[in-house]
Amino acid sequence: MTKIALLVPYESILQVAEKVIEEHNYNIEYKKVIQTEDAVNEARMAIKSGARIIIARGFQAKLIKDYTNIPLVEMRFHAQEIGLLLKRAKAILKKECPVVGLIVFSNMLCNMSHMEELFNVKLHIRSIEQNDEVPGVIEEMKGLGAELIIGGEIVCREAQMAGFPVLPYESTEESVLEALQIAERMSSATETEKETKAQFETVLDTAFHGIVKVDAEGKIITLNRLVENLIGKTAEEVEGLEFKEVFPWFEGEIFGDILSGKRENYSTSLQFQGKSWILLAASIRYDDQISGAIISLQRMEDFARSGKKEMQEVYLQGFTAQKTFRDIRTKNRRMQEILDKARKYALSDSPVMIYGEIGTEYAAVAEAIHNNSVRRTGPFVSVNVRGLEYSRQMEALFGGEPGEIKAEINIKGAFTLASHGTVLINGIEHLNPRVQYMIYRIFRPGYMEKTDYLSVENLDVRIIVCTHKNLKLLAEEEKFNRELFYFLQGLTLEIPPLRERAEDLEECIDQCIQENCRKYNKYLKLTKGGRDRLLSFPWEGNLVQIRSFCERLVLETEKRSVSETEIQNLFGSLYPLVRRVKGEEKIVVYNSKEAADLSALLKKHNGNRSLVAQEMGISTTTLWRRMKKFGIEASYDSR
Repeated sequence: MTKIALLVPYESILQVAEKVIEEHNYNIEYKKVIQTEDAVNEARMAIKSGARIIIARGFQAKLIKDYTNIPLVEMRFHAQEIGLLLKRAKAILKKECPVVGLIVFSNMLCNMSHMEELFNVKLHIRSIEQNDEVPGVIEEMKGLGAELIIGGEIVCREAQMAGFPVLPYESTEESVLEALQIAERMSSATETEKETKAQFETVLDTAFHGIVKVDAEGKIITLNRLVENLIGKTAEEVEGLEFKEVFPWFEGEIFGDILSGKRENYSTSLQFQGKSWILLAASIRYDDQISGAIISLQRMEDFARSGKKEMQEVYLQGFTAQKTFRDIRTKNRRMQEILDKARKYALSDSPVMIYGEIGTEYAAVAEAIHNNSVRRTGPFVSVNVRGLEYSRQMEALFGGEPGEIKAEINIKGAFTLASHGTVLINGIEHLNPRVQYMIYRIFRPGYMEKTDYLSVENLDVRIIVCTHKNLKLLAEEEKFNRELFYFLQGLTLEIPPLRERAEDLEECIDQCIQENCRKYNKYLKLTKGGRDRLLSFPWEGNLVQIRSFCERLVLETEKRSVSETEIQNLFGSLYPLVRRVKGEEKIVVYNSKEAADLSALLKKHNGNRSLVAQEMGISTTTLWRRMKKFGIEASYDSR
């Protein structure tokens, strides 16, 4: 049992306590009468002797509480004790309704409701925090007409010097018993907590995966040996540190959601020290309050069973994925959610369907999924089937037609090359219907069929596919195999275009311009209008289009400051709209709606600026600025 120490200011209280201890069979070995000025040192001596809970009273208890961290039970007044003191005060004063002052430390007060009514006294109660407050409070009692003071040793001494009759308060058996009962309950709870902690530590140390426990503020409480080995630090070294400080690769926002209750649990995949791991995080709840979280790290089994020679051949041929999730930077909330989902998909071995426009990060996401999966040490083979006829698609994926004799006997298709790895099929919507059926036939869930195309006894390949088209529509129009569609559609990611990710678009433009300025040793600054114009374009080619446009802009611009006019003109010349009018293709220079409306008005009024300005409700000067802004001022004279 946890050792309890009893420290009291008077011998009389100790005698009462010993009687209670004997009657109730309490095991309290450390009992001592102490001076107030020695309270802290005496408490420290008790701790050295093995005490883990201290019972004390009044100012002594306050000092121990302020200067040590040991659990403390404060001995308080019992209502019965107050009642007895008030009866004695009435007997001393020989009055029916005397005025009594009670001066006590705040940590000693019990419920004083209805005391005046019960004992027919006028009672003035003042609580104090420090002994030096006593003289001032006694002066206050004089003004209140107090006829007797009840208090501790110092209060009674000061009150007597001020001419008051006094009654020192003493602890009765009831207050001592109450304090001992509280201490016993604390001792029992401490023992239970110690036992639980010991059990938890045993679980931690014998677990086959890493475990970290944090408190409600995200600070590390404990971790097991496996995690110690991973981070190269002991539990004692990281105890009390922020979890995100020790594990910076874990998404801070998601961790905050776990501790705030927005998420009850979270699972993902990650790469750490060159290995694939499953990370699970769950909040610890008690009485609807979150007291912390448990984070578990479990190593994913290595599926790649290719021999050393085969793996060397794969690397030499370049069948590797370069991108990881750390390489895909985004500030956009929607894109962050997509990447979070992709990390989860890396835990699975099922096909993944990625929808995305040209120039979005679909290929990088596919590589990151592979590199976060158990197949990361296996090959990553990417095949673009756009523009390939049936026979070339068969050759690219399966190595050729069935029974076909190849001049080069070592020709292999992607599914053979990617054994124990991943195949990325780009442009899945362009697959020939027969090839679509063959893929479904071979890879359909729960069934692997040997065909004339390849032997599948040892086939172990994960498929990731990318498309710019809505496959559901194609399937409904019978332009895509329905069975294959539903087989692929389970784990789906939709990469939003950059025009829907304003934060990423702006950062991408800035980065591309800076890179090209460094590359060509030029300085270029965008005006506010120029920056706004760049952000307003649709960028249907996303990253690919932005990179090529920014390079052209930096190369051709002669001015240090680039306005919206130069940007508008370059964009319009590079990416004009091509429309078919009466069977003929006509190029229409790209213009914003505002520029198009302004051009229409100028055409309507035959270039008369005064009439256009009048219709728009602006001055001719403002009109001229707008014309200049959109690069259409040269088309009209100064009328």
